[in-house]
Amino acid sequence: MAKQIAFFYRYLSLLMLLFMSTQQVFASSNNLAVNDQRTVQVAVTDIPQYLSPYAHNPLPDQYSHLFFDPLVRWGKDKKIEYRLLEKLKMVHSTKIRFYLKNKIYFHSGNLMTSKDVIWSVNQALKKKYLEQKLQHSIKTTAINQFQFDIESQLTQAQLLDYLTHVFILDSAFYKKNKIDHNSTQKNLLSPIKQLPLSGTGPYKLSAFYADVNLTVQENTHYWQQSPAVKRLNFLRIKSPDSRLYALLANDIDISEDIADKKINSLDLSGNKDIYQTSTINTLFLTINEQQNTIFSREIARNAIHLAINQAGILKHILNDTGAIERIFRVNNPSSQLPNYDVKRAKTILKKINAPKEVSLLLMAEQSSSMQEVVFALTNMLKKVGITLKVTEADTVQKWRELQFSHDLTLAMWESSLIEESLIYQDIFTNSLLADYLTLQFTSEDKPLTIEDKIAQFEMLQEKDKIIPLFSKNKIWATDSQFDLTELFSINGIPYWHQLSIID
Repeated sequence: MAKQIAFFYRYLSLLMLLFMSTQQVFASSNNLAVNDQRTVQVAVTDIPQYLSPYAHNPLPDQYSHLFFDPLVRWGKDKKIEYRLLEKLKMVHSTKIRFYLKNKIYFHSGNLMTSKDVIWSVNQALKKKYLEQKLQHSIKTTAINQFQFDIESQLTQAQLLDYLTHVFILDSAFYKKNKIDHNSTQKNLLSPIKQLPLSGTGPYKLSAFYADVNLTVQENTHYWQQSPAVKRLNFLRIKSPDSRLYALLANDIDISEDIADKKINSLDLSGNKDIYQTSTINTLFLTINEQQNTIFSREIARNAIHLAINQAGILKHILNDTGAIERIFRVNNPSSQLPNYDVKRAKTILKKINAPKEVSLLLMAEQSSSMQEVVFALTNMLKKVGITLKVTEADTVQKWRELQFSHDLTLAMWESSLIEESLIYQDIFTNSLLADYLTLQFTSEDKPLTIEDKIAQFEMLQEKDKIIPLFSKNKIWATDSQFDLTELFSINGIPYWHQLSIID
């Protein structure tokens, strides 16, 4: 009874917050018609504290695309879409000339030009935003008001993937107002009398409460077609269950990240729709031969893999909202995962005198299903005579301190990059696996190329040093009056101006 009362008050608080934020949006819309379309309520996992894509905690992509446009972006079908860019041409192998669309204006009314692009790229590089992603240097040079060159050692495909993460900001506005990208944005009530940001995006900021909610309204001078939905209120509801209950109670219209096990509840409701977006992510289990020499033997690592029922995890924990596969199968695309075989695993481990206890390090709160996966792994290894001792790292620094003192590690990796060599570069430099991979890829003969590293990464999977347990789809849910079909890019980013309403 106490739990029910506690839940009731939490849910009541949620409704009051939702009501207050909605009322503030309506009450303050002095420049909007009284009978204009209502605000669409979107429940999300997090609301930012900073309103810059180049802060040390950058504005997440789904919000950046509200206020700013990149030169190019990924579409739905793994195709690059030109946004602020009109065209490009190769000058020579290391230089590309870019031509901007003309007569595109920022929220401030300033005209967008090449100087804004160059300033934005330099801001990104200054904050290590791009360098951390790709470990490549680029040089930008203005040719005239709407043309500029980029020099780099990247291929055209790599550079365009790079540029999908560069949002163009209004350089004159940011310089004049001395806006610091890393300044925490103060709460803002509508109507906003002074712009806190200036981009070319489809929406303007209407109200903002850090970590609570963010409200946007249509940019009526947007350079492209006006969005069908004129106002959006993003409300942070941290618990997946609370997001689901709010959706079922019609208190919100769209919800991010529904729990896998709850999608059947939405199927039965009749007036809710589910959308799954596949992003580039994998939950990796690594086996550390440095900690226990028994795992320097491939047969021991293979036995651990045989003891893990990956299909069972996918079905019973993820509710089939994901996939099991090796990644980067360039040299051996037909390689097969070993079959789940408890009897064989138990026989091998007994024969080689495997330890009765092994340690596992995981990064805390990386995934809503992580604890269930750990519970499943604990029970699976118990069946073959191994007790799993689990330690959680709550920071990246702690992870780096502890990873090589554990037999196994469990970490989720995700990338918004699409071009294959850059995806690999991302996992090698920016994931929790980076230190482990560096140790595995040490070469005394010559520096390893990306192709060498991809081949070795495949070998690590073949030899069960790295076991990709599964990739996981992200689940969105919506009231059936909204169509999310065209909303998401190939890398799972929602472009909210493409949200449509079903008549």
